[in-house]
Amino acid sequence: MNILAIIPARGGSKGIPQKNIKKLCGKPLIEYSINAAKRSKKINKIIVSTDNEKIAKITKSLGIEVPFLRPKRISADNSQTIDLIKHTIKKLKKNEFIPDIITILQPTSPFRTSQMIDKSINLLKKTDTTSVISVAEIKKHPFLWFEIQDKYLKPVKKDMHKFYQRQLFSKIFYPTGAVYTFWASTLTKYDSIYGPKIKPMIVKNEMQNLDIDDNFDFFVAEMGMKYCRKGQSVISKKMK
Repeated sequence: MNILAIIPARGGSKGIPQKNIKKLCGKPLIEYSINAAKRSKKINKIIVSTDNEKIAKITKSLGIEVPFLRPKRISADNSQTIDLIKHTIKKLKKNEFIPDIITILQPTSPFRTSQMIDKSINLLKKTDTTSVISVAEIKKHPFLWFEIQDKYLKPVKKDMHKFYQRQLFSKIFYPTGAVYTFWASTLTKYDSIYGPKIKPMIVKNEMQNLDIDDNFDFFVAEMGMKYCRKGQSVISKKMK
């Protein structure tokens, strides 16, 4: 099978300028995702999709292909991931590479491992599913949330008082952003990376679920790496 990893890394970022190549413990952030993809036993092609020459140069120095730059029209803040995927596939078809499976690896998940990537691919292959995504159980259940109406807090769930025990809550999960794996046919058939049968890959390790969005997230990631350096083997074991 042709299994393609796409690492989306546009140059623009409102929260942190050039976030995807900002140094995290001495390495560009994108390098962690590239290394995880390289270590995968399943992936046989890695492409970084970027609109930025500097990101392209750093990526090439790490031995990864950037055969084309992404157009600005699909590199804005409101651009959809599906558009860059379609753009990448269209370009690769010209070089006669047609993927069977695609996995999206966002650079903002530096603690994602190759084992996680390969597990998602195995789950996709072995189960009757259209996609596999990494998820984590939400800690603060929305049954206990409030919204502001007329300057006052109102429960989102009107019968909120009934849910006084955690055991009464249904389990709810959110996508961590680390891994999105799907059949290329899912994209073609449903015009979506998900499709109707989404298989969860539940990840319990909090570091693996870290998605860097702002400077505080960067701080958390650096502290996790620096102060756990002594116990790096412990983290590595937990991340498998």
